[in-house]
Amino acid sequence: MRVATVGIGGAGGRLVDSMWLDDEQRDTTYLGAACAVDTDAEALAELTAVPDDQRHAFGQFETNGPGTDGDRAMGIAAIEDEQLEVRRAIDPLITSDIDAIVLVSGLAGGTGSGATAHIADALREIYTIPIYCVSVLPAGSDADTATNTIKALRALKTPVDGRILFDNEIWLGSGQTVEEASETLNETVATRLGTLFSAGEVAGSELVGESVVDASEIIATISDSGFVTLGYASQDVHADGNTGGDSVIDRVRERFFADSSDDVDEIEAYDAVETTLRRSVRGKLTADCALDSADRALTVFAGPPAWLLRDAVTDGRKWLADELQSPEVRSGDMPMPDGSRLSVLVLFSGVTELPRLTELERLAEEAA
Repeated sequence: MRVATVGIGGAGGRLVDSMWLDDEQRDTTYLGAACAVDTDAEALAELTAVPDDQRHAFGQFETNGPGTDGDRAMGIAAIEDEQLEVRRAIDPLITSDIDAIVLVSGLAGGTGSGATAHIADALREIYTIPIYCVSVLPAGSDADTATNTIKALRALKTPVDGRILFDNEIWLGSGQTVEEASETLNETVATRLGTLFSAGEVAGSELVGESVVDASEIIATISDSGFVTLGYASQDVHADGNTGGDSVIDRVRERFFADSSDDVDEIEAYDAVETTLRRSVRGKLTADCALDSADRALTVFAGPPAWLLRDAVTDGRKWLADELQSPEVRSGDMPMPDGSRLSVLVLFSGVTELPRLTELERLAEEAA
């Protein structure tokens, strides 16, 4: 799936920077184009991956350049004054090979929470391809950032086709601040989004899986009602199926007598797929949720071809359907012949029960 990403505000710009670097490290590209728009010119200048000509400042009259300082009303005023100009800056990214537009923003600040829905509205007037929003939720219990977040999520419900959440609160280590953990947080988001969007983007026929997850599968899974959260887990495996023996005899036997595909023990491969899937589902999601509140799911199994057993993938999909109490579970595999890791990404869509959102709504109501 090829996407055009737009980072909105400081957090959004830094996240798109990380996605750009993630895309460069993959065998196939999913990032068709990217840009960053912000009311803070200095924050744009600090980006390292997004090209200079794809960084656009707006709202300079309202903010005098340093951003909105968390003022959502200022962010709205800035985008309302320059909505057409911002859309024209994004337009060159949306070429014929783009499957979806992905807006990325932190909802705690004034620019991300105030401008994102207006930009989505402007793009919706022109484009018929899906528009998704990756929304970063704030850590802590500050009433102002909670209010910004809840208002922004409500404004985004209509103009976008899916709202993917990432909750900073659950990803911080003990005593960590968002600033201290920002690089790790951004890499976590980029890895999960990159695994999702790169599904089905193949560099050659030898990389085509038995069951391919393409753009249409992702679009059919992401719901425009409820929210989206992502799970992910990976583990090291032997790409060539070798047992990993350390002795000279072991190495000679593996080099001259081992078959690179048949040497993978099917029981070991089955267990690896099953374990990695369960870790991705029951481990840390991008936003905690009640799994049975999701109405559909999609899984992407990636790794050396010999480890992607059809029976394991099929049984894993059935297990997940039972967990969700929903028959609508799609799955596919991404063979990586030169890879040494088995990974599983799970997308839960249409989620309605998220404890963190309930908490943020309570904080916003108390502030009001």
